[in-house]
Amino acid sequence: MRTRGAAAHRPQRTCIGCRGVFGKDEVVRIVAGPAGPVIDYREKLPGRAAYVCPRTACIERALGRDCLSRALRIRMAAPSGEGFREALASAIRDKIASLLAMATKAGMTASGYSAVEDALQKDRVAMLVFATDCSPGTREKVLNSVPQAPARQLTLSTKETLGKMTGREQAGVVAITDRGFADAVWREAERLKGLPNAHP
Repeated sequence: MRTRGAAAHRPQRTCIGCRGVFGKDEVVRIVAGPAGPVIDYREKLPGRAAYVCPRTACIERALGRDCLSRALRIRMAAPSGEGFREALASAIRDKIASLLAMATKAGMTASGYSAVEDALQKDRVAMLVFATDCSPGTREKVLNSVPQAPARQLTLSTKETLGKMTGREQAGVVAITDRGFADAVWREAERLKGLPNAHP
């Protein structure tokens, strides 16, 4: 009974592109800033908001035919589709970096081959994150260190950048050991797939 009630009161928002109704966490919030529309990815800015699905088709519709101006009830020039997608992709990457940093601070990541191998053998890994410049040999060793590697695997940034996210000088591979953090990072990575030429 309580579960049904919680679902019934889940905040919902309408995408101004496709007009579909989605959970608040499934769409991107946009507010009117002094210089034009602003992506409020962390949902902290004040003012009237419009919402759009993080997909190219919805973004293109939302930015055309004054949809955004009508939704925000203010006359303003809409940004280019390319510029909006780049800004959104940047916000998503920042969110992934923040999630990895929080997971590391909470002791819910393992970084580097030895630590990741140990976590894999103890069946504690919910998700693997590889650096873009991680060597094929290292990746193969990690994936072959257990009979079945985790299904969730992501390639993200360079070893140096991934290292900064997880408190190291460099990190070729990071294991997320908490399912909640793994789910959140995976969800953000999936959003990037809806944006052309946007890679984690």
